[in-house]
Amino acid sequence: MQRFTVVAALSLATMSASTALAQPFKTPSALIEALYAPYLGNGDTSERDAFFSDGLTGLYATDAQKSQGEVGAIGFDPVINSQDWDIADLHVGKAEISGQDAVVTVRFENFSTPVTLRYSLIEEDGNWQVDDIESVEGDTRWTLSEIFANAQY
Repeated sequence: MQRFTVVAALSLATMSASTALAQPFKTPSALIEALYAPYLGNGDTSERDAFFSDGLTGLYATDAQKSQGEVGAIGFDPVINSQDWDIADLHVGKAEISGQDAVVTVRFENFSTPVTLRYSLIEEDGNWQVDDIESVEGDTRWTLSEIFANAQY
């Protein structure tokens, strides 16, 4: 009986997590808060594609194909502007919405280093999605779409 209870609980937890990712993000803030939720705990960040637009997902797919199993154009996690994380003081700015486009600035500290990212979002089928990310602070500034566009394979 204990085994059944544990299996049922794990199944329910997995179903709940999958359902949360399948939910549409009705506001830009809801999308960004859900995107960062795993980084604030010890969560699984592998389901990030659920937050990305069709266009951005396509850039990642093309990069994976062209890099032929090697590290592609992106050698870091653009959501945290690093490979590892210890996120503190997350602040999601107010969305600037214009039709089906929005811009949200996110500020946080990663291992005590200030990070500021600007998210370009689009609404696809009633669901807000990340379409591009730009690092706007520090010595190395980048735009995700430009990194993909300038990749050398």
